[in-house]
Amino acid sequence: MRKKNTYSDEYISAFIDGELESEERARLLFDEEKDESLAQRINETRMLKEKVQLTYADIGGRRVENKPFSCAAFVSRHRALAASFVLLSMAAMMFVYDVSDDDNLIIARQLINSTEPLPVSSIDDAVGDNQHVVINVSQYDPKSFSETIDAIEALLDSRKKSSFELEVVANAQGVKVLDAETSRHADQLSLLASRFDNFEVVACAKSLAELAAAGDPIQLMRSIMITPSAAEQVARRTAAGWLYLKI
Repeated sequence: MRKKNTYSDEYISAFIDGELESEERARLLFDEEKDESLAQRINETRMLKEKVQLTYADIGGRRVENKPFSCAAFVSRHRALAASFVLLSMAAMMFVYDVSDDDNLIIARQLINSTEPLPVSSIDDAVGDNQHVVINVSQYDPKSFSETIDAIEALLDSRKKSSFELEVVANAQGVKVLDAETSRHADQLSLLASRFDNFEVVACAKSLAELAAAGDPIQLMRSIMITPSAAEQVARRTAAGWLYLKI
């Protein structure tokens, strides 16, 4: 696995130009959120590219119209192309995972697929004395999720003087809770992550790609981290001894 700030300038340039595969892009986005120096390199490279483009436009007497990229608009106009690309990318990712499967990843997939969601009222009892917990959010009900937010906040508050760590990994329909445009709970989770240093929120890139291909893209807040797949993130945590729960 590539270390956080060992990306070459050419690799970062390809990322900015949209030339990386979806798995590579997701990994870099994940590392960018955790590494300030990497985020700064990406930002500086992006600014340099923009300055070069503006310089050439001025020389040629052309006006550069700098429009922000809209994932939703692109998918709407090119839905068939986007879907094909996503499916090919997912197939490539699945092939890589199948080739490199280890016991931890297999166990993580089984946990995600077979574990029954816990009632919100049972979260505290399920955590017990465990100091490292990963909670998988695989579904989203806007009417009841406020109770989940309250339970997570209470969990963090009651253990803030210990070495407790909590991570929420959203996948499948659960990533909709992180949509900055449609979910009133996205901002609440982001605020919790900024308030508690021992709390992280992670989105599954595979699930995001599937929703985008279906014409339902998610607009993530910048504070949300991204992992290539929920299974990979859960495998990483459970291999380190974290307790897995599903809600």
